[in-house]
Amino acid sequence: MAKSRFVKKILCIGAGYVGGPTMTVIANFCPDYKITVADISEERIRQWNSNDLPIYEPGLKERV
Repeated sequence: MAKSRFVKKILCIGAGYVGGPTMTVIANFCPDYKITVADISEERIRQWNSNDLPIYEPGLKERV
């Protein structure tokens, strides 16, 4: 019998100074996880999906 694989998913509410960088680190160290980030600000989500990150953290841009 084939083993089913459990897909790990994380939902983070808030793409600010804590949520965004934390999910970036988790995504880099756990590539099998499906990471979803939600935020009330559509502009902030747009920035995370572009090269214009909404915050500065040393080394963050290279990880995103």
